Amino acid sequence: MFQTNETFTTSIIAYDNEIDIFLKFIIIIYTSFEHYSYFKPIIKSNTDFFPQQSSNLNTLSIQRAILVFYPSSQEKYYLPEIRWLYRSWIEMIKYESNQWRTDLIIFTEQYSSSLIQLGCLVNQIRTNNDEQPKCRVFIYLRISARHINSLTKQQTIFANDSEKNLFHIDISRSILLYNHLRTYPYIDSVNIIAESYSIYSYYDFILKTDLDVFITKQFANYIPNTLKTLIAGRGGYSTQFNTLRLGRIARDMNWKYQNLTNVGSTWYGSPYVAQRIANLTLDAILHLFINEFCAAEREQKVGTLLWPDWHYGVLSMYGTHLAVNHLVNSEKLDVQNGSELLDQSTTNNDQNDIEKNNRLHLHCWHTDAPFSKFQFKENKYNHIDPHALINDRSSLGYAMRMALESRLMTFEELGQQLRNISRNKTNSSIFITQSNIFTALPIQ
Repeated sequence: MFQTNETFTTSIIAYDNEIDIFLKFIIIIYTSFEHYSYFKPIIKSNTDFFPQQSSNLNTLSIQRAILVFYPSSQEKYYLPEIRWLYRSWIEMIKYESNQWRTDLIIFTEQYSSSLIQLGCLVNQIRTNNDEQPKCRVFIYLRISARHINSLTKQQTIFANDSEKNLFHIDISRSILLYNHLRTYPYIDSVNIIAESYSIYSYYDFILKTDLDVFITKQFANYIPNTLKTLIAGRGGYSTQFNTLRLGRIARDMNWKYQNLTNVGSTWYGSPYVAQRIANLTLDAILHLFINEFCAAEREQKVGTLLWPDWHYGVLSMYGTHLAVNHLVNSEKLDVQNGSELLDQSTTNNDQNDIEKNNRLHLHCWHTDAPFSKFQFKENKYNHIDPHALINDRSSLGYAMRMALESRLMTFEELGQQLRNISRNKTNSSIFITQSNIFTALPIQ
């Protein structure tokens, strides 16, 4: 019987690694050759500008909104996430100043029964500072559903004519996004920010985020240091190779480049700055798709072989990277580093971490370690009593409790809890002062 020893096994692994490195080298050479051989015209950047906000920051009365894209056509998979996000949002509101308002804004394809039961308003923009915090749903036709008529070449961009005044859509770019990126899973989370400025421009600050997140009580008392500041979360995609390559791509596009790296997909701050970043991110994504990824990469036949140096799956991150680097330089926009505040792990069991380090926002990473969104959706935590976690102040414990409580509550109960908290705020003495307003660090 043939047996292998440790030395032989190690040599096989080394040989396999050499093959992987060789294949990686060949693919990089091939994709680089394709770029220089088949370079197409640069996508023309959108030139529409919206008015900037006032620079006067009144910390006694702050209006905020949390913005997410919710694919209701995939509700079976994403419903647990919208439930725990909603639960953590209303938990945070308990600790907010009585004068502050933080709405939850959900962009989705349909006003589903789940959202109706939660008590979410549909297509209603906030118009005053006194209305209690609300869940607001806006019907949004996602890129993949914006079909183009083969005869007229006209694109369907609204589910209903009543939405026309809520969105500002660049039709030519919408068509390009449909033609090239309708299967890219993260395009809508950027596009909602680019197209819906009139919906969220009322707020002092917005939090653009994903569904698989938790809002902590620390978020209740933290805002950027100016109305023109935006804090970006943790990116985790940058390497020396892609930083240099993205610098070369910026030069191809005639864009500025600052060598700012690891710019996250979670943004907290100025609506104006967020819209400018989202607007140019879409232009950058289109340019990258057409000029910097070959068919094999776009069709995901390469898989993760080139990760972390170059990977189609983080196309939106590369687009954001290019947009932020350009805008920080060309328009002097104030984008700052929130990598220790936003996108924090849900697996941290340090009892002091959230409060001591001001973790505002927890994000489920791709892991099976608790708290794992994958394990939760497979009912692996059903044996845990959320009441046993009430005194657990760790990120792990908080995420676990919010998720389990949200599962045990009906939609009506969640909606009623929001109404109860809104009516009975007892923290009216909590106000932000200039001394504890967060000041972020430059992205690096």
